[in-house]
Amino acid sequence: MGKFKFLIILILALFLVCGIVMVVDAPSSFDDSVSLIPTSDSSVDADSSNCENGVCLVDSNKTEENSKNADKGSKADKMNYDSKYYEGSYIDGLYFCNDLKQAFKDAKAHNRNVMIVFDGAACIYCDYLKEDTLSDSAVQKEINDNYIILITQTSESPELTSQLNIYGTPTTVILDEDGNELGRIDGYETPEEYLPHLKEISGN
Repeated sequence: MGKFKFLIILILALFLVCGIVMVVDAPSSFDDSVSLIPTSDSSVDADSSNCENGVCLVDSNKTEENSKNADKGSKADKMNYDSKYYEGSYIDGLYFCNDLKQAFKDAKAHNRNVMIVFDGAACIYCDYLKEDTLSDSAVQKEINDNYIILITQTSESPELTSQLNIYGTPTTVILDEDGNELGRIDGYETPEEYLPHLKEISGN
């Protein structure tokens, strides 16, 4: 009987240790199943009626709808941009990570911050940010040197959008390697405005 009790206690202790290790190992509480690198939205008609002063409001109805559908289914050192986790074809000159968990893993390994750009399907200012600001060579150098960048549409990442309190697009959120928010840039900014903000947040 004594051996039986000892085995039960040993098994319970193992479960407890495994649980603690899993919690400690988790980089953040973010939903890492979000859809990163926006899919083509050619079927969505661009509607700028919700856009004003550089920001487009998040369509909360679409976000909630996608959340319900989701519940039903499911620095200086060189980065390995050739891995399956990075895509360089979305915006020339930038390599976007397509996996949130991998982004935090690489951020820790390369001493970088994580930068998430929230995009909108019918957001004209998001297009300005991508075509003008994120395509600027000086902005790209700052990002490539100091950040792991991801981009996602709010409608495709409802849980992450909610967790980070995103109310309009474009919104750029900067997180440290542990998932703590360091700062954010709300709305569209020109390269001349955007770059100083990135440098300030990253401490460069």
